Amino acid sequence: MKNLVLLVSCIIIIGAAYLLGRYLIHSKPKPIPNEVVEQLPYVDILIAKKTIRKTTIETFGTVKARTQTNLIAEVSGLIEAVAPFSKEFNSSVTSFRNGGFFEKGDLLIKIEDTDLLARKADAMANQKRTEYQLAQERALAEQAKTEWGDRDWSKASDLVKRIPQIQKAEAEAKSAQAHYHLAVKNLARAEVRAPFRGRILNILADVGQQVGAGASSSLAQIYSIKTGDVHFSLSNKELSFLGFTDGLSQQSKQITAQILDDDEKVIHQGSIDRSLGIIDPKTRLHNLVASFENCFTDPFTGSSLAKKPLVLGQFVKLKLIGPEIGIFVVPISSFRSMDTILILDQDNRLKFRKVKTIKKNGVDAWIKTGVKDGEKICITPLDIIAEGMKVRISKPVIDSNSSKL
Repeated sequence: MKNLVLLVSCIIIIGAAYLLGRYLIHSKPKPIPNEVVEQLPYVDILIAKKTIRKTTIETFGTVKARTQTNLIAEVSGLIEAVAPFSKEFNSSVTSFRNGGFFEKGDLLIKIEDTDLLARKADAMANQKRTEYQLAQERALAEQAKTEWGDRDWSKASDLVKRIPQIQKAEAEAKSAQAHYHLAVKNLARAEVRAPFRGRILNILADVGQQVGAGASSSLAQIYSIKTGDVHFSLSNKELSFLGFTDGLSQQSKQITAQILDDDEKVIHQGSIDRSLGIIDPKTRLHNLVASFENCFTDPFTGSSLAKKPLVLGQFVKLKLIGPEIGIFVVPISSFRSMDTILILDQDNRLKFRKVKTIKKNGVDAWIKTGVKDGEKICITPLDIIAEGMKVRISKPVIDSNSSKL
């Protein structure tokens, strides 16, 4: 009996639970679907606009002299004196000392000329002797013609006419005259004069020293203060950027070279003069030379032409300015890789684009090809990018001419 009651109770409970569940299911409210709003990222864009810019590169170089040479004694002898001499021979600033200046033609060194004077006297005596012998031979030829009488003079031999004797005397006279001129020139060479306006780098001889005749003939290392050179190095890409081609000197002259001071002010202006035609095996860079006029200290001009004179061996900052080119200037943030940027199409969808850059400075880049005028360039970095992804444009739109490069 008890079991029957328990079974009936269970059936009643289960039935009630079933009915309650069905009631709850049918009585719940129907869900209202929510509209899904697409969340598009905002990006800043730059409207591509081609602009004309001059190609510029900054680098460093070392100052050297355009003309540097060893001053040599052309005659042997003992050095009697060195500059400074009296104003009759020199300017007031000429000095034969390390760092000394000299003007073209200034007397720098006097070599003992006693032997040279004797050689000049001997050469003059020999010249007069040969002139006398020539005159004597010509007189003897006239005498021989007179003694020939009424006979046909044209049938006489050359020896009778004294033609060989006269030719010998003429040759000896010319030789004696040449030796005399050489003796005069050697005497003048005893006074060593400056070949150009310049400065002494290092003296190699001094008063009382023998030069030549077994001893060294070197007197000093000197350089011209008219023109200075700055040696520097560039890569193949930088040369191409400037438009420099080795061997075309006229083209290289069009590339302006400026020397900057610590305040980035231009203190000297010149041009690329030439390439040395070699590549440094360690750096793989091309060695080039820029030339600058009147860049050294020059006391002969009254006041130095150089604002801040250069010194040999000085390390200077160079700014190289090449020809004008048409480029698109964009910020570095535009790049997704070394040569890829994002372009927005008409529907504001992102497209990857390969471009060719010719210069980057850490802030902006110059694009040569791969972009057209009026195209929209995305300059906002995005964490997630997909080809064809739609974006929204922030305001205001940036013009490429506002770039800082």
